[in-house]
Amino acid sequence: MAKTEHPLVLVFYLDRELMKNKNIIAPFAESVNDIIQIKEMNAVAFFMPTDGEERLECINPVVVNPTDMDKVSKIIQDINKHFNVGEDPLKDLNA
Repeated sequence: MAKTEHPLVLVFYLDRELMKNKNIIAPFAESVNDIIQIKEMNAVAFFMPTDGEERLECINPVVVNPTDMDKVSKIIQDINKHFNVGEDPLKDLNA
C-alpha cells in the first residue's frame, strides 16, 4: 500500500450504551488498533458514540480533494487535542 501524507480515517459509530461498557469497548478498540499496527497501515481509528444506527465510515485521502483533506486533518487534530487520543491520561499526574 502506498503511504500518503494523510492516513485513512476509520470512524466507528457504536451504540452509546455499548461504549460505556469498558469490558467490551476496550478490547474491541485495542484489537482494531493492533491490526492497524500489525498491517502497518497508514490509518487512524476513532470510536464515536451514537444513539442511531451503528456504522463504520471511512475517509480515503486518495479520493478526497486536498482542500477537504486539510479540513479533515484539522478536525482530527482537534479531536486528538481535546480528547487526548493516544496520550497517557495520567501523564500530567506522573510528572
